[in-house]
Amino acid sequence: MYINDIVDLFANSDVYVKLYADDIKLYLDIISDSDQHTLQRSLQNFRLVQNLATETIANNKCQHNRISLSMALPSTDYFISDSNLPTVSSVRDLGVIVDNRLTFRDHINSIVSRGHLRPSQIWRCFICKDVCNLITAFITYVRPMLEYCSPVWSPVSVSLINQLEPVQRRFTKRLPGFQSLPHHDRCARLGIDRSELR
Repeated sequence: MYINDIVDLFANSDVYVKLYADDIKLYLDIISDSDQHTLQRSLQNFRLVQNLATETIANNKCQHNRISLSMALPSTDYFISDSNLPTVSSVRDLGVIVDNRLTFRDHINSIVSRGHLRPSQIWRCFICKDVCNLITAFITYVRPMLEYCSPVWSPVSVSLINQLEPVQRRFTKRLPGFQSLPHHDRCARLGIDRSELR
């Protein structure tokens, strides 16, 4: 009930506000110094929220991420009340790690790391090594993690695309009777697509 009212603080501003549960995201296309001042003035509106007995802003959880393809960016300090917002190079937003150049390299590294761990857990947990059961477990527990929000972070560079496929390649190579087959043949016999195609 309370958080929806926060949007009204920015009604007459060019700053965009997005809410999700109790998280707030403010953003603005910074073209000139006046845009930086506009964003800072909007952040100062949180003083009004801090004064309400029902709301508190967790200043220690607030941060600033400037997204740009330019390497030569002037550093800008932003404040909420008297707290300086730390500038971060990447931030997790609804489960996707967004870096300041939108390469999603950190996100892909994270899901590939977890993607190699989870199949190992499947191998340890399943006593039965039936191929059908194991591939169903992979599709149920590993693939959603690898594909979550992929339209947002889908890699365009060959190196990042090549990082994803080994998760599935490694799992299918361990399946009984599939060790000697090339990866594309294993996928065809198992009726699954390569990660890149999905």
